[in-house]
Amino acid sequence: MPNIASVLKDEIVRLTRKEFRQQMEPLRKQVLAQRKTITSLKADIDQLQRGIKVLSKGPRKSANVDADPTAPTTRARFSASGLRKLRERFGLSREAFAPLLGASHQSVYSWERGSNRPRPEVIEKIAVLRGMSKRQVLAVVEQHGPKAQKPAAAKKKAAKNRAKKAVPE
Repeated sequence: MPNIASVLKDEIVRLTRKEFRQQMEPLRKQVLAQRKTITSLKADIDQLQRGIKVLSKGPRKSANVDADPTAPTTRARFSASGLRKLRERFGLSREAFAPLLGASHQSVYSWERGSNRPRPEVIEKIAVLRGMSKRQVLAVVEQHGPKAQKPAAAKKKAAKNRAKKAVPE
């Protein structure tokens, strides 16, 4: 037969735990709600601090309208992948595309890779090219004529011409 004292003790412990759980459940819910509130407040504080950092750096650089009255009012955007897609849309090599922008093919290569960024006046030329059709661009390329021969090829051709003139008939 079990000892009455141990049974009574076990029952008291069980009832105490039950009462404790009933008392603690509302407090647990309050603590959880407060933790959620604290987390959202921390996020708000971080966002406000980032805003303060941005504002403390000063106003954004804007184009001075007084400085250059011929400057366009809207600023053209530039992306390296966009330049490559534009060139490929026209079916041009870098060597053929570069004169349209007034640059070298190496510059076009570095712009397409994203390692360099073109000057604002070149970006404006790119924006103009974006508005043109493939036919229009090819017509402009044709107007510029065939590309000049490379120096080595020109030297060989000149040497051949001299050799022909030197041979008596």
